[in-house]
Amino acid sequence: MQGATTWGMALSRTRIALALAAASAIAGAVACSAIVGVEDVTLARARDGGATEDDAEIESDGQATDASKTLEASVQLGVGYLFTCARKSDGKVRCWGDNGAGQLGDGISFDAGPRPAKLVPQDVAGVGDAIELATGLSHACAIRRAGTVTCWGINSFGQLGDNTTQRSSSAVPVGGVTDAVALAAGTSFTCALIRGGTVQCWGANYSGQLGDGTKTSRGTAAAANDITGATAIAAGEHHACAIIDGGGVKCWGKNDEGQLGNGSTTESLAPTAVSISGAVQIVAASRFTCARLKSGQVSCWGANTLGQLGSGSPNAAPNPSPIQTTITDGVSIWVGYEHACAARTNGQVSCWGAAGSGQVGSGSVPEDASVPRPTAVVGVTGALAVGTGGDHSCATTSTGAVFCWGANTFGQLGDGTTQRAYAAVAVKDFP
Repeated sequence: MQGATTWGMALSRTRIALALAAASAIAGAVACSAIVGVEDVTLARARDGGATEDDAEIESDGQATDASKTLEASVQLGVGYLFTCARKSDGKVRCWGDNGAGQLGDGISFDAGPRPAKLVPQDVAGVGDAIELATGLSHACAIRRAGTVTCWGINSFGQLGDNTTQRSSSAVPVGGVTDAVALAAGTSFTCALIRGGTVQCWGANYSGQLGDGTKTSRGTAAAANDITGATAIAAGEHHACAIIDGGGVKCWGKNDEGQLGNGSTTESLAPTAVSISGAVQIVAASRFTCARLKSGQVSCWGANTLGQLGSGSPNAAPNPSPIQTTITDGVSIWVGYEHACAARTNGQVSCWGAAGSGQVGSGSVPEDASVPRPTAVVGVTGALAVGTGGDHSCATTSTGAVFCWGANTFGQLGDGTTQRAYAAVAVKDFP
């Protein structure tokens, strides 16, 4: 929320804040702020947890294993704006932070009264066989061992995929999805990568973010057009992307800041190609997108008012084509509302962009601070992967521990407090 200096950002924040306010009003809880679903998923692991050819290919290049494989031995993060979830290797999912819309999946009826935030991890009711996890604005989804998908939380636009707009604190099945291998959850929509390389999406579609050629919101899954051979997906605020077999990238939806990466700022209802190759991971935020290449190089495109592209030089104009960051050894990346982070081959985490809430983890900074160049997070070693939300970030480590930093108003850092952290703090009960 800090450093909102442009009308575009202010409008975006207002739109999301209204969505959060509506969710909280419905649930009888207090919420403040915004976000963005910043969920990407690197990919196409077989449902039995086995390594893929992509994993082997990355290992042969001397890089650390891909995030999705590495996390099989520890945890996979799903970082929303005001809450956080983690899938453990045993298939259980634990969540913490804001619970106003039932996004912690506790299964408790909304008739029970106010839904207080949880400051430490809580089990998601009825989910014990999750193999993938994704979190959006105020909802979360998991792929189950059989390839089906269940979701919980806010559902104003049908983002839970159960053909209703009723929120749910219990996991409900997504209609029409039976063979999912990866998930991505945007602000108010969700996408699944289907075995074989197609993509299905559901939920809000006012900017064409479902990729079906329309602006009609959908309560059940619909196929994204012109996507075949996909190996990874990402969903942001109003846009989505997919990596196509071979390392190419296609994006669709809103494009006012060049977040589709196709050299223009024109909205696209159908997938459009990004001028990049060799991509192995794709992540989408509110107004920008980043890709990690097979070489470890990280490139970003879109808005850069707060240095969220990591180039070291913020600028107000849209950046509709990829710009290289100084990260050349990335093993996992993620993007939050207006910041990004990368886990590196040496086990360190570097973050950049908006920093006033501590989400960059570089130590105490002014409320309106931004960091336009990747900067080391204080207090994290042995990092395997990262996850970022609206104004907070987290990392998994080789010991099985999870660390978070940044905003903590609703306990989204999971350390048992509501105190903001400018450096990494350990999440309770991990490992």
